[in-house]
Amino acid sequence: MLFFIAFLIGADELLLGPILTPVGNDLSVRPESVAFFVTAYSLANAACAFFFGVLSDRYGRMRILIPASILFAAASLETGLAATFEMAMFFRVLTGAASAGMLPVAFAIASDAGGTNAVRRIAFVSAGLTLGMIMSPGLGALLTALFSWRVAFIALGLAAVPFAALTFVIKPQSHSVVVITKPKPKAPLLVPGALGALIAMGFGLGGGIGIFTLIGERLRDVAGYGTGIIGLTYVLLGVLSMAGNFMMPVMISYLGDGRRVMRIALVICLVMNVMVFSVASALPWSLLIALPLWALAGGVGSPALQYHIARLAPARRGALIALGMSLMHIGIALSASLAGIGYANGSLWVAALGTVLYGVALMVLRPLVNSGVVGQPE
Repeated sequence: MLFFIAFLIGADELLLGPILTPVGNDLSVRPESVAFFVTAYSLANAACAFFFGVLSDRYGRMRILIPASILFAAASLETGLAATFEMAMFFRVLTGAASAGMLPVAFAIASDAGGTNAVRRIAFVSAGLTLGMIMSPGLGALLTALFSWRVAFIALGLAAVPFAALTFVIKPQSHSVVVITKPKPKAPLLVPGALGALIAMGFGLGGGIGIFTLIGERLRDVAGYGTGIIGLTYVLLGVLSMAGNFMMPVMISYLGDGRRVMRIALVICLVMNVMVFSVASALPWSLLIALPLWALAGGVGSPALQYHIARLAPARRGALIALGMSLMHIGIALSASLAGIGYANGSLWVAALGTVLYGVALMVLRPLVNSGVVGQPE
């Protein structure tokens, strides 16, 4: 069930990409205005995630996941039925808020399993998220071309209905959901290592994703690819990223902890970012090496960092994971904007921005001196 919840969130986040113009035409606004749907979704998600994470720690994961899943299904359906731009925007805000009670909680449930089970489950949830992101732009564009953009959102809402219903009938195993019957207000949130991991979520993961959105334009400028080839390239890179998700447990078993795995992934991403936005200008063939390695490293590093965060403060796991997801969304929004401005003035600016973002994440994830803290025992 967690895989499909993550799949739905991933599908929802990238559904709008190829259908901005049809949505704008139908709602009588410019396509650029429809992009505010993404902003509204992200802000609502960032604002609500920590709140829902705290509640899931205190009252149980399913008590948050069930109503959030129902709201997600209803808001997606209503987005497809909205008569005006303002109404559609309102329902996108509700969808963003609902997703804040779904994906972070899904990662928390996966982490509650403990030990190697947690590693595998986090990788599985990450793979669901990646698969949703891979498939939704193509499916959304196809449904819009055959019927209407409204059908794409209605289909997403209908797909969420059975999973919302499943949350009522599936009784999770005792080890998979932590229910804290007595709130623990004194349990620390920012334990040793937590602040650095959260900053890495914003700078390394969120920042990296924001820059990666420019890959299409880079391929267009350097290789002269058209929209179709660029879309196919994104799909192939997404498949590699999902393969990286499944590789993460193996990397953890060899290297010992998620922090170390993420740091190695950050080094690879930093170098590949420089290759794509600097070296490729003179050596276009270098994209054939840099892009696959970047996607694969990102696929390994993302769930590894989630696993590292999940182990830091078990009593506040839901809140900590949710706070990390909020910072990731903020990082995506800010870095995508900065990268877009930078790219308009030359690709070297994007290479420099990526170096700074990945470099900061590397520094804050360095080992804690004399503490030995890599995570709390399960």
